Amino acid sequence: MTQHDTSATDALAAELRRIVAQAEQLMAAAGADQVVLGGLKDRVNDTIEAARDKLTDLQQQARQRGRGAAVATESWIRANPWAAVAIGAGVGLIVGALLLRGGPPDQNEPEA
Repeated sequence: MTQHDTSATDALAAELRRIVAQAEQLMAAAGADQVVLGGLKDRVNDTIEAARDKLTDLQQQARQRGRGAAVATESWIRANPWAAVAIGAGVGLIVGALLLRGGPPDQNEPEA
């Protein structure tokens, strides 16, 4: 699953690099004739549309993975309620200890 996430991220990054390169070509060709400029503009628009489609696919995959994780977590909690309570209590103790450790500022110390 991590490998798939990495490859999807790499693909999106490559797509965005391609968009940037084509945008740079478009800017460089700003003084060129309309035929060259129109062709570059069409390529940039096609690449942007492809990147949008890829981003939409990645968002849908992330939502599905998130829902799957939520379902798996809920089923684990239903199967192990006391373990879930113990984990929650442990996390609460750690957070409480961290908050108390910081504590209120000392009244005698000058502020920075």
